[in-house]
Amino acid sequence: MTAFFRPSEYHLPNNLSEAAQLLSNFGKKAKLIAGGTDLLVTKPPEVECLVDVANLNLNYIRKDDDGIKIGAATTVDVIESSEILSSGPYVVLSEAAGVMATPAVRNMATIGGNICNASPAADLSLALMVLDSTAKVAGQGESRILPISDIFEDVNKTTLKEDELLVEIHIPLITRTTGASFIKLRHHQTSVDIAIVNVAARLTCSKDHCEDVRIALGAVAKKPVYAKKAEKFLIGKRLDAELIQKSAETAAGESKPINDVRASAGYRKKMVPILVKRALEDCVRRCGTWQK
Repeated sequence: MTAFFRPSEYHLPNNLSEAAQLLSNFGKKAKLIAGGTDLLVTKPPEVECLVDVANLNLNYIRKDDDGIKIGAATTVDVIESSEILSSGPYVVLSEAAGVMATPAVRNMATIGGNICNASPAADLSLALMVLDSTAKVAGQGESRILPISDIFEDVNKTTLKEDELLVEIHIPLITRTTGASFIKLRHHQTSVDIAIVNVAARLTCSKDHCEDVRIALGAVAKKPVYAKKAEKFLIGKRLDAELIQKSAETAAGESKPINDVRASAGYRKKMVPILVKRALEDCVRRCGTWQK
């Protein structure tokens, strides 16, 4: 991190084509800016050009017969308070937004920024992953659609090309009996703390049996990951306390945490099954109370 961050150029494109062209022209020397809550903290010294997305009309949440669409520049506080995301399994995204940073940061930070910062501990990414969300990405060529999980390549690194920007997130409609939950463990459990471990889960249930499941883990690998073995363990089986416990332990085995200033790898490993168990239990309860 550098104390001085003074890019020499600032651009405010009026459409996606202009934005993509600017990103292509400047390459690694350009950065998109919306809320700036990550960029203005990290202050990457190589950045010479800021490309502001304010005029691209990417701040919205809409629901139609195809699902829920969220513009990449939608702020976290809007997601937290959205009526569209206030019930059913979609509440997992609202819950994740509500425990992210401070109210002041949530008023500025955007969902696109949280995703594209590609932090292994990002909150919104996990919630979107368990909802099987996709991302629309635009560049100088044709736009493309990616599963949210395919955006992440490594710590703070995405698979997006230099001229591409995240435009929209799409959450498919869920019509079956489904519950979802987000849980975050922090060092002091204050809003300013980044997650030591965070977990999101979604269960689709029928007559106490698991029809479908997603379990996403954060802060325990180089990028947010699905606990695929733990998911497979649950599919088609009758949900009970013993099954959920074994699934949670399986998820811990899939985690690959590291030591850092927030926690040791060993502590994170021990916390994974506890959080996964709680998240799955929440999902089961919510399956019993939510109907489309």
